[in-house]
Amino acid sequence: MTVLKVVEWPAKVLEIKSSDVTEFNEEFKQYVRDMHETMDEAGGIGLASNQVGVAKRVLTIMIPWEERRGEAPEARQDWHDKRWTFVNPVIDKKAGKFKGQEGCLSFPEIFENVERSAEIWVTAQDENGKTFEVHANGLFSVCLQHEIDHIDGVVFISRMSALKSNLVKKKILKRHRLEAEELANEK
Repeated sequence: MTVLKVVEWPAKVLEIKSSDVTEFNEEFKQYVRDMHETMDEAGGIGLASNQVGVAKRVLTIMIPWEERRGEAPEARQDWHDKRWTFVNPVIDKKAGKFKGQEGCLSFPEIFENVERSAEIWVTAQDENGKTFEVHANGLFSVCLQHEIDHIDGVVFISRMSALKSNLVKKKILKRHRLEAEELANEK
């Protein structure tokens, strides 16, 4: 398997709508395995295909169940500790509201509160092309909406207020500028 490079904003591929997957051959299945390995290596719980530079409607999710000291334990759900692959996912129905802190592999060290639907119902295909439906709640619902946003070309900072979004963009661009200057000084 291969660990793919996770692209960071402001890479343009993060803000374009991805195209449907139509071929479910062995090469595609290997790509899905590489996406899972990349997500694991990067320490994420979700990864969309355009985050590795490929504008296809594919995403992977794996949310471990953890007991956290000092916090009320989250109830173990059937979606915990399960590898999910969603190909060509469509949100069929939404219910309720939830606001919680999100982060993103394409926006390192950025964490902000984002409002999402509390529950969603999704139809998708697996890596073999077989159609399935899922009802997602809790962190699974949030992660799935975040990753579907990615393949729709929507980055999570666009779900923030304009003020917060602009502050995050400035912070990232400043970090990139400082890193470029450090690199130039090393030469």
